[in-house]
Amino acid sequence: MSYAAATTGRTRFGLPPVAEELRYGSSATTPSTAEADAPQQAELDLRQLRHHTKNTLQRLIGLIGEARGLMDTPEGERIARELEHRICLSATISNALFGLTEAPAPMLYRLRQLAGAVTDLMSAEGQKIRVGVTVRGDCPPQLREAIIRTAHELLGNAVKHGMKERPSGRIAIRLITSERHTTLTVTDNGWGFEGVPRQGEGLALARSFAEMHGGTLTLESADGTVATLDLPHWD
Repeated sequence: MSYAAATTGRTRFGLPPVAEELRYGSSATTPSTAEADAPQQAELDLRQLRHHTKNTLQRLIGLIGEARGLMDTPEGERIARELEHRICLSATISNALFGLTEAPAPMLYRLRQLAGAVTDLMSAEGQKIRVGVTVRGDCPPQLREAIIRTAHELLGNAVKHGMKERPSGRIAIRLITSERHTTLTVTDNGWGFEGVPRQGEGLALARSFAEMHGGTLTLESADGTVATLDLPHWD
């Protein structure tokens, strides 16, 4: 597997320190106090979930290494390494989407992280897919999650359908933010489609993210597929 401007994660998972004790409000807490404390509580909940998830994934990787006899043959060692790699890829995708074991990074890094991990996870053995990521402008914070989650679905479709049974291919991810719009474009040089593209779960989710923000999702077939998410900036 080779990439252009995309990386995958075969690394362990880092996490900021987690509070040793979470103090929840008593039944006497007033509604106004509870509302004021809600963002802080949500952040503590997320930090604890990250900590729990990181520990669980690390333990799963540890169990693979401890499995008696698994590493005694070349085939067993290959399976163990592949399982560890797949767990790391899943964690990398979850981090890029939700910050599951690490706090979310800047958009360029998240898109590169997502592109590399999804491509590596979903591509066939021996298949070479190059991925390029370009980011221009500062994507508004309120649109970032929709952008990342849509990119995940469009990238998955490009690898799963556009690149199916092709020995090699290219995917370009571009995120452009202007004064009034933010536009995500995912382009592949795969098979493309005829007529109306099949509405699978991935496209349905992507369209839902577009509608949630009053935007549009369009697909064109021209020497592959060009998928474009356009989100307006509302005052």
